[in-house]
Amino acid sequence: MPPSRVALFSGRMLFIRLLFIGAFLLLAGRLLFLQIYQDNFLDEQVLSRSHSEYALLASRGKILDRNNNILALDVRSFSVGVDIKKFKGEPADIESLEKILDLKKGTIDKLIRNIGYKEIKRHVSGAARKKIENFNLEGIFFRENLRRSYPQKEVSSHVVGITDIDRIGIQGSELVFNNSLKGKKGRFIGIKSSGNKKIEGDRVEPQDGKDLFLTIDIRLQSIAFEELKNAIDQAGAESGSVVIINPQSAEILALSNYPSFDPSNRRDIKDHSVFRNRATIDVFEPGSVIKPIAMSAIIDSKKINLEDNINTSPGWVKVSGYKTSDFKDYGVLSLSEIIALSSNVGMVKLCADQDIVHLTKYFKSFGIGRYPVNLLIPAREGFLAHPSEFTLRDKVSSCYGYGLSMSAIQIAQAYSVFANEGIFKELTLFLDDSISSNSFEERVISIETASIVRDMLIKTVNMPSGTARNAKIKGTIVAGKTGTAIENSKDLSYTVTFAGFVPAIDPELLAVVVLHGLEGEDHSGGRVAAPVFSKIVSQSLHVLQAGN
Repeated sequence: MPPSRVALFSGRMLFIRLLFIGAFLLLAGRLLFLQIYQDNFLDEQVLSRSHSEYALLASRGKILDRNNNILALDVRSFSVGVDIKKFKGEPADIESLEKILDLKKGTIDKLIRNIGYKEIKRHVSGAARKKIENFNLEGIFFRENLRRSYPQKEVSSHVVGITDIDRIGIQGSELVFNNSLKGKKGRFIGIKSSGNKKIEGDRVEPQDGKDLFLTIDIRLQSIAFEELKNAIDQAGAESGSVVIINPQSAEILALSNYPSFDPSNRRDIKDHSVFRNRATIDVFEPGSVIKPIAMSAIIDSKKINLEDNINTSPGWVKVSGYKTSDFKDYGVLSLSEIIALSSNVGMVKLCADQDIVHLTKYFKSFGIGRYPVNLLIPAREGFLAHPSEFTLRDKVSSCYGYGLSMSAIQIAQAYSVFANEGIFKELTLFLDDSISSNSFEERVISIETASIVRDMLIKTVNMPSGTARNAKIKGTIVAGKTGTAIENSKDLSYTVTFAGFVPAIDPELLAVVVLHGLEGEDHSGGRVAAPVFSKIVSQSLHVLQAGN
């Protein structure tokens, strides 16, 4: 007899009911298990879909010159990113993006091979963002950020320094004062809606970095840079530096190098030597600019009278088998004429009887072989051997600038002693009293000796036959000294220098001009460096007087 339809229907209903009851019990059990044993996991999952946390960037402090002209500042820019799930990646769209963002072909293709959100490029301008937005590309997003900008470009790059892509100082003032410049980031922690909008949360405001004021006067810095660049191009030199200081305050008004670079556009730089601050880092044998310093030691030794004359004939002298020559046979010279005509023979004969301990003590008191502590930015101390290491030949050579080394900034430091009536003042680059309040001052030669040497420097510029006659400036009296030294004896290249101050009495400006890698006949400090000094300082005086 076939089974009843009612019985079959009742059995099926019972099975379905039991199935639903079983599913319900399993679901309830699962929920109970998650609630008891995995509630932290659930909370994390919820928060991951609603929690919002991000950093608020702090503006890096500005770097300014002594007249509040901006040398470095943060400006708004944008990062461009792509959500690979939403971005279709059409070839035409990719090509357009790479063109606007100045990217190599294939850059975006490599990024979109992986899943997730990828940053395409950081520090994109507002104009570039607008162009991209006009394409209405799905999956392209923008994030506002900050980038470092340098309005003066290559003119002040070495003294101001640079930052990396994250605005962290890596050179110059940017590096030395990174901690005070960078500020402190803020943050937002809160909840976001499904549309990725911030609903509520806690916001900690960022603390912007502290501004930094340099002693630099960008007007003088620009003059020095342009004249140095022109001089190097015309003379065929490899590189050069100019330092301008106020000798009374010991403040550096200009510190310029060439070749230079644009801190805002460094991508295509291949010669990394352009990053080097040659004025503070490059040390070299200074040549005859050392003679006034040696002369001050000779005068104070009392081993010679100021009225004495030195016979420099026949224009050369041998010491320990080495021959030292003058440009020509100058005959009998006074002490002033030895400096004014830059007689190597005269200096050799004067230095031969000097005590080496006395001589090196004077060199060191002028800053030779000493690290410029108050400068703060990276610098080198140069070289001055211990007295015990000097031979007779070394001693007499040091008196006309060989066997020791200095940087351009150290020459400026040394000559400020003559400008300040015998007082050594440490140079400073920063106006903040808390930074430069411990600057060092010391009398290293008497007022009388400083006055005697200063008169020699005046004659060097103003005598018809003086080696520095091309350094004259109309309407004022210049005191200074030239220097020429062999840089590479194999290729016969030279370093030429001029150091001087103006006016000679109560000077307002002191400047040092150095050019490296000169070849050919026009390789002397008098022919090349002295005229550059005249151009730079005359323009600088005019600017300062016009501004008062």
